[in-house]
Formats: sequence, structure tokens, C-alpha cells
Amino acid sequence: GGSVGNFFFAGARTFFGSLPAAIFLFSKVAGIPSGSRVLPAVLSEERLVLGAVLKDGTRLRGQYEISHPSPRQLAMKSNSTKEKDGQRDRSGSFKAVVKSFDTSDSLNEGITSLHPSAMKRVCYLLHDPTWRRKVQGQRNANNPSAAAEPPSPQRSKSRVRTDWTDRHEVDPEPNPSVLEAISNANCIVYGCGSLFTSVLPSLVLRGVGEEIVRKAVPRVLLLNGWHDHETTWLETSSDGNAVVKQMDATAIVQTIASAFDRGNEQCKDDEDDSHDGCSVTPIPLITDYITHILYPIGSEIDIKEQSLEELCASRQRLRSEHAATAGIVKQTNEQPSHLDRIKVMGIASIPADECVEGKRSGGASRHRIFDAGALVDCLLELAST
Repeated sequence: GGSVGNFFFAGARTFFGSLPAAIFLFSKVAGIPSGSRVLPAVLSEERLVLGAVLKDGTRLRGQYEISHPSPRQLAMKSNSTKEKDGQRDRSGSFKAVVKSFDTSDSLNEGITSLHPSAMKRVCYLLHDPTWRRKVQGQRNANNPSAAAEPPSPQRSKSRVRTDWTDRHEVDPEPNPSVLEAISNANCIVYGCGSLFTSVLPSLVLRGVGEEIVRKAVPRVLLLNGWHDHETTWLETSSDGNAVVKQMDATAIVQTIASAFDRGNEQCKDDEDDSHDGCSVTPIPLITDYITHILYPIGSEIDIKEQSLEELCASRQRLRSEHAATAGIVKQTNEQPSHLDRIKVMGIASIPADECVEGKRSGGASRHRIFDAGALVDCLLELAST
């Protein structure tokens, strides 16, 4: 079920011992124009894996576990948890689910694959091929009776899981060519894709946020046309019912800003996102990271411009308060001449099932993706301003 492109890169990197060499080979095979540059965010001989922390404290290890959570049984009072005919295979296990989450059918098998809490942040961990055995051994030692019991979806997916701690995190250096490319850019675009496993891993690297803040160019966030398992989660209401929750555009922007802050030497974010760890001012504004949001018309991502304005205003107030605390007089009463806000623009779209990539990502006819021509025209116009 893996991507052919991922297999190609994995094999080529193993063969050459170099990710840039693998990228060069792929560019030749795929016929990528010579003027295009594909740069790996990290150059390291270490094998790295992604880790994610949920807001309930659960810690996940590995991209697949983050973006393709395994189905589990739900001990909640909800019609959405009832089994359908054919939902289980002959072995009694849940079938594999696709990455995208279908909101049109509350009884789809994907609901059992949702994480039990919203995701908070992503990080890098060193690859450890023995970690599953170590974790299981530790669990068996703590609970000997569990080792003799046959595995069950309820027990194996019990929360909260803490298979790794902060001390297991690593802080890889960003590829210097990436920082150079950012410094020479006339427009910075955060592309479509899975938020925590495709977009954020490049943004949490030390120095990337600082470099972006220095560039007075459009910084454009492209919103997806629909949700996936990284922006959708399951909560238990006070009456015990299962409730599906999803990130809106404001939450996505806040998550990206927090990711930048964690890699920003000027503003090291602490665990409660209060920015109390900032030692240098000024704290970057939201629009120092994102100036525009483009979305395909018909996107299911909820966009509330008032909420975005409140997020930007809150950051402005925090910036002024922190400057006053730091004793920088000229920042104490900072009152910008204009309200700091993100410009939101809808772009022409097409049904997701009309293109190969849209289908591969789980898109259906009701889902929308950017019309390529309209998107390119808009980005070129922004880059030329």
C-alpha cells in the first residue's frame, strides 16, 4: 500500500547512500524541468522518524501511525460505532482504512481509526528498530497478567500511550540550501498535504522560521479540499457519546505558527504554547509566518475570517506585552497603523476525482481540489507584487 515514489526514493537512497543523488535520479526519470529544484529539508546520515504528541499526552511514533491510525474498538455510546456488515474481515480484525476521512457517512469504518485527541505537535526521533519489542517488554513487566492475555483492539489501543519522552527527541540541522532558497524567494508557499507529516516537519527545523520572518514576501498557505486523519479526531462527550472533531483554518494556522516558534531561536515555544520561554523580542506576528490563505472553492475546511483576525490580534497583544516585560520601551505601546490580518482568497476548483492525485488521496466527486491554472496564475501574481 505504499507510494511508488517513496519506494523509489528509499531504494535509490540505499543504493547511492545519498538523498540528493536519489532526488537527482528521480528528476531525470520523471523529466522534471532543469530549472526546478527539489531540496531535502534535512541532510543526515542518521535514520530519523517522525513523532507526534496529542493534546491528551499520547505520543505516536512513525509517520504511518500518525497519518494512518489503526482501527480500534470504541467503548462509547454512539450510533457511529455500530458494526456494519462487512466491516470486519474473516480474522475478526478491522479492515485497513484510507488516509482521508469521509464526513458524509458517520458509520464508515474510518471513525474507528481516529485518534482520541487532537494533535499538538510533531518532532523528530532517532530510528530504533527494537523500540516495539522494548515497549512491549516494559508493558509486560509492569503488568505481567497482560502478557498472558491474547491481544485485543481495546487493550492494544489503550490510551494514554507514552512510548517515548522528550529526551528521545532530536533536533536535526536544516539543509543549508533550504535556508538559502528561502532567503532568495519572492514568494513562500506552504503546499497542500498532510499537516503533521508533510507540511510541519520542514517548518519545525531550527532557523527556518527565522529565515521566513526576515523575508518581506507573500507567505501563502494552501488549504486542502478535505480533512484527513491528522486533522480529525474523536472525543467523548460528557454523556459518553463519540463526537468527531475537525481542525478549522484558524487551528491550522495556530499549529503552523507554533511549529515555527519551536524552531525559532528568538521564540522557543514551551509545552503550553504560552510563549513564556521567549527571551528575545519582537515575537513574530502571525503574518510574519502566513500572509495569505488560498483555498479551493468548496473546500470542507471551515474558514472563519473573524476567528483568524482574533488570532492575529491576540498575537499582536502578546508581542506588545512581551516587549514591555523585556524592557523595550519603543515596543511597549506598539499600535500598528493597520490591523494585522491574513488575506483569505478562494480559488477556482475542480472535483477531486477528475485527477489522479485527487483520487489517490481519497478524494471523491464532492471533494474539491485547486484548478491548477487558476492557482498558478494567483501565485504568480502574488510573487510579482
